[in-house]
Amino acid sequence: MNEQLSLHRVVLLLRAELLRSRRTWLVAAGTAALVALLLSSIGALDGEVGGVGFYRTVFIAGLFALGTLATSQAFVDLHGRTTNTAFLMLPASALEKTLVRLALTTVGLILGLLVLTTVLSWVIEGINAVVFGMSRGFFVPWDRLAWTIVPHYLVVQSLFFLGGAWFRKLHYIKTVGAVLLIWFSLVTAAATIAWIVGHPILGGEIRIDNFDTPLEWLTQIAEIVYYIALPVFCWFVAWLRVSETQVSHGI
Repeated sequence: MNEQLSLHRVVLLLRAELLRSRRTWLVAAGTAALVALLLSSIGALDGEVGGVGFYRTVFIAGLFALGTLATSQAFVDLHGRTTNTAFLMLPASALEKTLVRLALTTVGLILGLLVLTTVLSWVIEGINAVVFGMSRGFFVPWDRLAWTIVPHYLVVQSLFFLGGAWFRKLHYIKTVGAVLLIWFSLVTAAATIAWIVGHPILGGEIRIDNFDTPLEWLTQIAEIVYYIALPVFCWFVAWLRVSETQVSHGI
């Protein structure tokens, strides 16, 4: 059996984590459902009832709101004074502990929200048909627009996943602050470089007739960095953080 990664241990750890956090997930799902029902009822009073667009908004809002919040709390027991010992003493490697938390806040949360949004559309549109005498289309788990948002969520999720593992307190707020600081620094650096090399970004006529190929390559590289390199890097560093904590505690 591999000391770092065992499917059997991962399944047991995933089961234990689901049992431990099931109440929190149920409360979050119930709250999201009540908010969606309230917003749908308000819209119905104004003559607007649900619709696929409404449920797409519910899914996307839940994905980024609940997803980032849950991800930022993924390692809260790692940093808690009364819970870190139990986390570190779990009979699993740092890689397995990281993978389980990652799976829950990516695959688990995405699939859960797809199912929740689909069921909500059935319930809410049924209520609309009975109470208001009108209803619109149902949300489907394979909705194309919803799935085009998922890759962007994975990028954002990776940042909060790293923040949850890295920061000891105020994980969400510190992660947002760190991301904004890095973004501002990158924008400032890019503007400075553009000004130094005389790029017309700060004014004047922009001519890119002779730079189609370089710009195309830059776009492709930027997409690879954004969709693949950045998330993988953040997940990798989060795993290193968990490993470092275990080593520092002699585990």
